[in-house]
Amino acid sequence: MHTGKDLLRMNELATILFRYGFADVIRRLGLSTPIEQAGKLVRSPVKGDMLRMGTAERLRHAMEEMGPTYVKLGQVLATRVDLFPMDWINEFEKLQDQATAIPFDELTPQVEAALGKPISALFARVDPEPIGVASIGQVHSAITRRGQKVVLKIQKPGIRDKIESDLRLLDQLAKLASDNSVELRRYRPVELVREFRRSLLRELDFTIEARNADRIRKNMRSLKWLSIPRVHWELSSATLQVQDLVQGIPARAVTQLEEAGLDRKLVARRGALAAWKMVLEDGFFHADPHPGNFIILQSNRIAMLDFGMVGKLSHNRREQILQLTRSVVLREAEQCAGVLTQWSDGQPIKFDQLVSDVEDIISQYHGVALAELDITALLVDVTAMVRNHNLVLPSDIALLIKAIITLEGFGRMLNPDFDLMTEAEPLLKRMIRTRYSPVRLAKSLSLRALDVVDKVYAPPSVPGQGPQQDSGIDPRHLERLVSRLERSQYRQVQALIVVAGFISGSILLAGKVAPAPWGVSLLGLLVFLGSAGWASWLMFISRRFLREWE
Repeated sequence: MHTGKDLLRMNELATILFRYGFADVIRRLGLSTPIEQAGKLVRSPVKGDMLRMGTAERLRHAMEEMGPTYVKLGQVLATRVDLFPMDWINEFEKLQDQATAIPFDELTPQVEAALGKPISALFARVDPEPIGVASIGQVHSAITRRGQKVVLKIQKPGIRDKIESDLRLLDQLAKLASDNSVELRRYRPVELVREFRRSLLRELDFTIEARNADRIRKNMRSLKWLSIPRVHWELSSATLQVQDLVQGIPARAVTQLEEAGLDRKLVARRGALAAWKMVLEDGFFHADPHPGNFIILQSNRIAMLDFGMVGKLSHNRREQILQLTRSVVLREAEQCAGVLTQWSDGQPIKFDQLVSDVEDIISQYHGVALAELDITALLVDVTAMVRNHNLVLPSDIALLIKAIITLEGFGRMLNPDFDLMTEAEPLLKRMIRTRYSPVRLAKSLSLRALDVVDKVYAPPSVPGQGPQQDSGIDPRHLERLVSRLERSQYRQVQALIVVAGFISGSILLAGKVAPAPWGVSLLGLLVFLGSAGWASWLMFISRRFLREWE
């Protein structure tokens, strides 16, 4: 702590933690002595009702009292299903911004500074009563001079300075946690705070959210029943976002949807279709698909809101998801574990035990029809296994899993018989057929072969300096690649033998080589039929995976 202000804030946070029964955490962080020496620590006894709460619930109450930065932190932690069990995730999800509305008169200078003009020059009317209040900003409805109904999302004055001050403090707390507590270190506090800092600072720039909305609108333009509010860029900036007003029925108002004669089952299916398209085809998805971010319009159309939290899946990441899917379908536990080890972040793992645990999960769910698969239970089992092996899911995969679990709950709210995986089946089939098409396989094999050749011709490391630090290749990947190449060459040799068998059998049949009862060479017939059987077996092996998806 380099300033008295930081020390006072640290003391305030420590007091809250003490009050909610987390004195042991303060001591593990090594903070109790310096805070006590500062003479500021107020030792309040733990309330009786707090003692009856679980640890996760007490932490949730403490974070709410700590303020908006820590509420936002909890909301980010709610996406880390790989680090926290579901009872903790459920408590983090309950964190709500306990923000007080600011009178619009106090926001007027902020709005006019962002617009560069008086409000009256651009808007015929702005409702002084907010329709939404959060810790970072609040939302007001308005009408432009052109008669367009819009909403103004306005950033609260001074909020950036407050958040940056809290982030500096969080950086210090994360380092202390990592240095002083083995138990807290397993949650990777430094990496979590780094991820949180990046997420929160991006949320402070409203233009990033607006660009996210524009990108998803462009990606989803083929879905005519999906609407995303248009951003008025000429009126928007980093601290002010102006977009079209959406008027409809909130998705969580199930009774109103029923009274309006809307088809809840169709709405749930459309929501799932939109989500899977974003994830599997576009690789850019809404990471917080809870009912509050959806408005249902006439004719069962859907409006999607709030793109402050989005997930991105690179092409390589989507390939890994397909590899995992393929491994589960074909019960290839070792291949599945191989993908998971890519997420080990360099940590030592017990690979054989990981393979065994993967086999247990595959055996539990193998053969279950997609319509009967409990995707939430499956993801909970997978993330529990990841935690047990001290693996850390990449942040994009963690966001994806959290989004899927949220979307499953949303769909079941609209339709108790809703099944998220059934809606994904056609898209998964199409993507897998594309991935394992002969042209794609040939191209991939040639590129991998060239990569191996490049490694062969790469200059050797200098003696005495050890191996090159950035070799760019994982030995496990190289071993699997060599194995695939060997199998491919083996299949090619088999194919050549089969062709030779067809030719030999045809010649023997045409020459009626004895013994030839009824004018048919028995030897030729046996060779020909044997070659046909061998060819059929080769075709079956080559197409086995695709046939699983027919």
